[in-house]
Amino acid sequence: MSHDVFWQAQFHLLNLIWRGVLLREFSMSRWKTWQRYLSIPIAFVSVLIMSFLFTCPHCQTSTQVDDCYSGHEGACVTCGKAIQIPDFESSGEQRAKRSQKYSLPMFLSIGFFVVILICLGFLVVRTGGDTMQRMATNRARAESSSNLQKIAAALNAYARDHGTYPPPVVTMGANAHSWRILILPYLNENALYDRYDFQQPWTSDVNMGVAYSIPAVFRNPNQNQNGSFSSSVASHYFLITGKGTLFPSSGPLAPDQIRDDAGQTLLLVEAQTPDHVGSYWTSPKDIDMSTLQASSFGDLGGILEEGFAFATVDEKAQFMPDSTDPLVIRAIITANGGERLPSDVFD
Repeated sequence: MSHDVFWQAQFHLLNLIWRGVLLREFSMSRWKTWQRYLSIPIAFVSVLIMSFLFTCPHCQTSTQVDDCYSGHEGACVTCGKAIQIPDFESSGEQRAKRSQKYSLPMFLSIGFFVVILICLGFLVVRTGGDTMQRMATNRARAESSSNLQKIAAALNAYARDHGTYPPPVVTMGANAHSWRILILPYLNENALYDRYDFQQPWTSDVNMGVAYSIPAVFRNPNQNQNGSFSSSVASHYFLITGKGTLFPSSGPLAPDQIRDDAGQTLLLVEAQTPDHVGSYWTSPKDIDMSTLQASSFGDLGGILEEGFAFATVDEKAQFMPDSTDPLVIRAIITANGGERLPSDVFD
């Protein structure tokens, strides 16, 4: 085997190994990223092996032929007839110079360079992937915090005007309506509020027209759920109702009835739409405390990774990790439980 043929075989083998290993070890998305890093060394190595277009004089089939076969005889791969590959190099002296140019030390240097590029590629992909993940997580939490703070401010504004927080369920005769409708004017959604008819069921044609126009503040923009239309009009923000909460069955509390620390008392929470809650943001249902306790508070969250977001009475958005003790979660949900929590419980 000639010097050129040997190195050509090595380069083709190296190319196949790179692609085969990466395709096996990484997903297609990561392979596309790796291709950007590996295309440079592969192209750099490949340029050392020139190829020429040769046309068979018998069947007129054109084939790319590597220059290491220049001057050789053989059979056409299409018609099988004997052919003579032209000598693409002008002289044996140039061939000798080329062989000397691509010496073993040079190829070892190239190999070392390629290994360095691969190592750098690993570092960039890993570090870049972690950084992008952190950025996406921080962005999702920031958007959750923004929505929670706006809704908490609207709930407090309603409480200042009416003496108590809004009832979770607004009853008008035989019709029930959601607290979210009551706070629309405090979210600058006066036009939507005026379209809603409290004298009709929330499922009436008129009120369903409002249900189809969900304000952006009631949904986390990073949450697509199953992509169906019904999921696109469901709220991600709920009150927690029941004994010991801000919204007991006897009626909502007033801000001055809360004895626990306002900065450690939950006002509303971000969560996936529970199975028992209607698919529309106008549905007059929320999350019951007894149901939460039965599930060890597992119904909370589902929007953010590794925990859930919520707003406290002082209108601050907080994040609670999944690893939090259920007793701590229960303590922040109760309004007058008297639990003593550390000042840095949310840090």
